[in-house]
Order: sequence, then C-alpha cells, then structure tokens
Amino acid sequence: MTTSFYSHIFSCLYDEPAPIGRLGRGVHHSVFRSVQWRDIGGAPLEKGRIHDFAIIWDEDHDTRVIRIAERLHLAGLLWPIVFIGERKGVLTILFAAMAGPLRDRDNDHLAQIQAISEDAGDDSWTCHTGWFRRAEVLEEGTPYTGGGIIDDEDWRVVNYLNGIDALWELGEKGGAAA
Repeated sequence: MTTSFYSHIFSCLYDEPAPIGRLGRGVHHSVFRSVQWRDIGGAPLEKGRIHDFAIIWDEDHDTRVIRIAERLHLAGLLWPIVFIGERKGVLTILFAAMAGPLRDRDNDHLAQIQAISEDAGDDSWTCHTGWFRRAEVLEEGTPYTGGGIIDDEDWRVVNYLNGIDALWELGEKGGAAA
C-alpha cells in the first residue's frame, strides 16, 4: 500500500486518504510512528522507544494537524498522546490512560501541550484534551473522555477508536528503538 508523505519527523504506517464508511462527517485515520525519550509515566529514558499514534481526520483531511504533532514531538511532549483529531477548527488530543502525571509540582505538561496545540504559527485552534483507556469490556468504565473527536454517538466513536488501537496497539512499544 502506498501512503502519503506527511512529515520528515514521523513515519506514516497506515493512511486512509479519504473517508470510509458513514461515521461522523467523513471520518478516517492515519497511524504514525515516532521515537520518544520518555516512558509512559513521563520519566526520561536512556534509549528511545517506539511510539505509535493516530490522527483522526474529518472530511477535509486538514494536514495542518501534522504541524501540531511535529511541534509537540520537538518539544518532547508527544509521549502520552495516542489520538489527535481535528474537526471544525477544534483539536482534540487523547492521552493514554496510563500516562502521567501530566501535572506535578515541577512540570505542567498539560498546559504546555495545550499552548503548543492552540498556536499553529499562522493560525490558531481551540484544544480539548481527554483520556483513552483500553477497554476489554465496555462496562468496565468510560473508555474515553474525548467528546468531540468525532461527531457521532459515543458508542460508535468508542468502537472506532478501540478498533484502531486493537490493530495498531497505539502508544509506547515494549522495547527500545532499533
């Protein structure tokens, strides 16, 4: 499969260049790979680790969201993120549930992530953040708190995000980067 070129920083592992199906307003996604220098808890690592994340596109496939992901990566703040979505000028970022802390007495990663996300350089975005938790059984609790990442019923959104995660196991990979 041929994938589009989006970034000199990330590898695109999977790309849906246009909407598939009838979820939301033309929802589709791409999966990217980066190297991170923090573990999922936020502690610095001696060796980089592979980290996969997905971008959720709406019908216009606005690639400006890639610039935000690159800026987050270059600031060392991509490590807790598993989904980034843009819809109607609003950026939604979902963090892995086991990530953290994003705020402590020495760092406010959440505020830094929001500041970078809301200033794309030549335009601005509104940024919402939330959490994504792998749920083997939906009754175990709320699998995500990112209302707005996709304009559809929550059960459909949860199933879509879980499907992407089931295929790609988003987030930090078990071993060091090769």
